[in-house]
Amino acid sequence: MLPPGPDRTFSDVETISDAAIWAEVLAGEPDGMGVIWDRHRDRVFRHLRGAGAGTTEAEDLTAVTFLELWRRRTAVRFVDDSLLPWLLVTASNVARNATRSQRRYQAFLARLPKPESTDGPEAEPSSQRGEALARSWPSVGRLDRQLLMLTAVEGFSVAEAAEVLGLTEAAAKMRLSRTRKRLHTSIDDQLLAEGELA
Repeated sequence: MLPPGPDRTFSDVETISDAAIWAEVLAGEPDGMGVIWDRHRDRVFRHLRGAGAGTTEAEDLTAVTFLELWRRRTAVRFVDDSLLPWLLVTASNVARNATRSQRRYQAFLARLPKPESTDGPEAEPSSQRGEALARSWPSVGRLDRQLLMLTAVEGFSVAEAAEVLGLTEAAAKMRLSRTRKRLHTSIDDQLLAEGELA
């Protein structure tokens, strides 16, 4: 059992294994997750920096790694009563997933119609819409971008995409509908402002 908060000393906590602390976390100990965070966050951060992540990205990925720890709290594995190996493997997986997601995003943007070289409003409407979509895309939330990418670009059904993202199919359909409507409105507003839409 973790020593009570006010009486806890660093040496008390340092002598308790990750496995023992994690058992307390699973039993409802409110401070256990903080102890694990304090114990391993710097090592996870250094691991991600060593793998090529920038400082800000490594900070974000470290937070995601510990979120995964909490999300999968009943399925973590210990090596010699330590969570560190599991955290490092998870950090690598999180970084790889983030890189893949970024590549898919870039591939999606690359598939948008390219603007044609023109001096005036004679440009093809599809090019103008593509440019407007590219400007609107960053305003779409991460989960909605992933949903659109999985369905519109990767060809997954709404049900499959919903399962991957931890949504119900109904919630995914609603999010897709709202996102498409917001994008259409944003694109039309931009084209109207530019005098390209009658």
